[in-house]
Amino acid sequence: MYFNVILIQIFILGLLTLIGVIAAKVNIITVTVKDSIASIIFNITLPFLIIISVTSIELNKQILQNSILVFVFSAIGITLLWLMGIISKGTLNLKDKKADIHILNTMFGNVAFLGYPLFSALFPGGEGLLYAIIFHFSQDLFIWTIGVFIFHSNSGSSFSANLKHLINPNTIAFFIGIILLAVGFQFPKFLFNPLNGLGNTTIYLAMLYIGAVLAQNPMKSSFKKTEIYLLIFNKMLLIPFIMILLVKLFTIASGIEMGYIAKTVLIMQLAMPCMTMIVVLAKKFGSDDIHATENLFLSTILSIGTLPLIYYLIQIIP
Repeated sequence: MYFNVILIQIFILGLLTLIGVIAAKVNIITVTVKDSIASIIFNITLPFLIIISVTSIELNKQILQNSILVFVFSAIGITLLWLMGIISKGTLNLKDKKADIHILNTMFGNVAFLGYPLFSALFPGGEGLLYAIIFHFSQDLFIWTIGVFIFHSNSGSSFSANLKHLINPNTIAFFIGIILLAVGFQFPKFLFNPLNGLGNTTIYLAMLYIGAVLAQNPMKSSFKKTEIYLLIFNKMLLIPFIMILLVKLFTIASGIEMGYIAKTVLIMQLAMPCMTMIVVLAKKFGSDDIHATENLFLSTILSIGTLPLIYYLIQIIP
């Protein structure tokens, strides 16, 4: 069942990308249209996706401890991925925009499009999805602060100028979501449905955009690039394995045990392939969206094997 869910989600992603490739090949998605799609995602659909995702989190007493642990350990895991990205980009001698993309793709995974349906199917009842959303919440915090700053680190602008780039539709949406969550606000159905629908178009538009990029830049060369395989090993195998051990050591040292579902979601989210939105953000911020697409392409394909392996390791290291 688990393996089938992974395959289905990757198939969906591939199908949407293929439609984008065909649309670009027949000149329906021109260069101008492609750039417009990226702008629509960044300024309209993604902000609503962020707000709806954050305000949809519902914590109760029964799972509060697990939720806190997932949030804390997700921040630790993403920080480890960040440090590993910095170390490996130095080892590979990557420079400038390519180095930035290497770090960002190491840090951030496809936790929404692949993660949400995966954990909904693996853990029916909603608890798995809740922890997936909490992890996404933590990842968003890194993306719209550290992530945006990294995109501008090689722009030649001053530190204060780089900080100004943190103010964008998505950081604004993120903090609006936090405020609404803190006061317990829930969107009424007549607002939730259209806003949720609009936000959910993000993944479809993003895959059309990526397909158009692929049509202009074939990805066959990605199979020959050592830096991508190192990124995949660090992101999808090494750090998730280290986090399994860290959670176990925490349980032994503190006597506080993270629930099985929470631990599984936490580790699997850390092991997800590269994040789709990094490609769109790379285009938006004038970074190396081609390299970001290569990382996404190869990591998604290889996740067919790495995700089941990580899941197996979670079972044998209780």
